[in-house]
Amino acid sequence: MNWKRIALGGLLAGLVMNVVDFAVGIFYLMDRYMALQKEGIFLKEPRLPFTPLWIGGIFCIGLLCAWFYAAVRPRLGGGPKTALLVGLALALMTHVPYNVSMASWGQQGRLLPFAWMVVGIVEVIVGTLVAGWLYKEA
Repeated sequence: MNWKRIALGGLLAGLVMNVVDFAVGIFYLMDRYMALQKEGIFLKEPRLPFTPLWIGGIFCIGLLCAWFYAAVRPRLGGGPKTALLVGLALALMTHVPYNVSMASWGQQGRLLPFAWMVVGIVEVIVGTLVAGWLYKEA
């Protein structure tokens, strides 16, 4: 495996995923977040330093997408089809179960978990496509 390309692809994937995530959060979901804060369902201030932890976590997901793509590439072959399959598998594993549980048990309703799930699936797939596009064997 080409670790430099994994790092480069993973960081670019993380950047793309963060941009998509913040754009959706700010332009489409912010009003809902504010309404839930007014209702007392969401805290007005996070308990932890949310923004740096969230950004760092998404960069870690980008690096993992790149690593999984590089690991699977010898078996499935390189290219966008493999990146799409890897991204879809990772996205479904990471975003469906959690958001189904949040829609079932959370007090914020079903709209946000559905939006988080859809955006998360799209982000991971796009991130893996970006990482796969940059990846080249050593």
